[in-house]
Amino acid sequence: MNFSFIRQLTHFTKSQRLGILSLGLFVIAFQFIYFSEIFAPKPIPISPEVKQWLTDQADQDTLVQQSENYIIYPFNPNFLNAYKAYKWGMSGKQFERLQQFRKQNKYVNSAADFQSVTQVSDSVLQKMAPYFKFPAWVTQKKSRNDAFENLPKKQPILKKDLNRAAVEDFIAIRGIGPVLAERIIKYRAQLGAFVALEQLDEVYGLNPEVLEALQLHFEIQTPPELVKIKINEATIKALGQFPYFRYPVSRNIVAYRSMNGAITQDKLTNVKGINLDKIRIIALYLEF
Repeated sequence: MNFSFIRQLTHFTKSQRLGILSLGLFVIAFQFIYFSEIFAPKPIPISPEVKQWLTDQADQDTLVQQSENYIIYPFNPNFLNAYKAYKWGMSGKQFERLQQFRKQNKYVNSAADFQSVTQVSDSVLQKMAPYFKFPAWVTQKKSRNDAFENLPKKQPILKKDLNRAAVEDFIAIRGIGPVLAERIIKYRAQLGAFVALEQLDEVYGLNPEVLEALQLHFEIQTPPELVKIKINEATIKALGQFPYFRYPVSRNIVAYRSMNGAITQDKLTNVKGINLDKIRIIALYLEF
């Protein structure tokens, strides 16, 4: 049998043999590079908590099986570890969200907060929520807020007429006793009536807090009926009974009208001793 044609096929020139050798070396080098770690993708860094969670996941069959005597104790979800997170059915990403939230020094204070942060499903939350236990101050704060919400709305203050108020009405104000109440009524009698709330400041013994409370609970409801003082006819004694015209102001009034004639409202400021800050109020009590 003639095999000469086979020898022709396997006979290569020197340059052909060199090419085949180069090709073989290239294939070997390429395979070495391919299977080495030079082009291997770099691993994504994973937090220690997630690593622990992944380690626990390898024992899934063992962790899922629980004995009939296993007791689940209440716990604070802010301090949930990876092991327990997996047992409750949370994913690694959900647990990571909780860890990132806690690293900001923030806390979840309710089941709704927990779901908002972790984005767990409703079914997982329904299993976990009954066992959530938050600090006492959180629950007390909620109780206080609920209590404040349930309080009846503050009713508007029903103001009384300052010129008709009795002793009992004034005593009802915090800071006013029987003595001060009688003193207010006595001063009102000397004036004939109050024409402005600011006149309460003239009653001795009323501090700013009490004055503020009086102005909240009283007002001048109707124009008072005043017996006006005839300033151009009244005697020094009669003028002196008016709280704003105590002696020697009453004497100066009589002296002024004796020397200058009748006193008009615009000349009232010329009388020595009259309280110019009260001139508007004083004029309401006078007949010119």
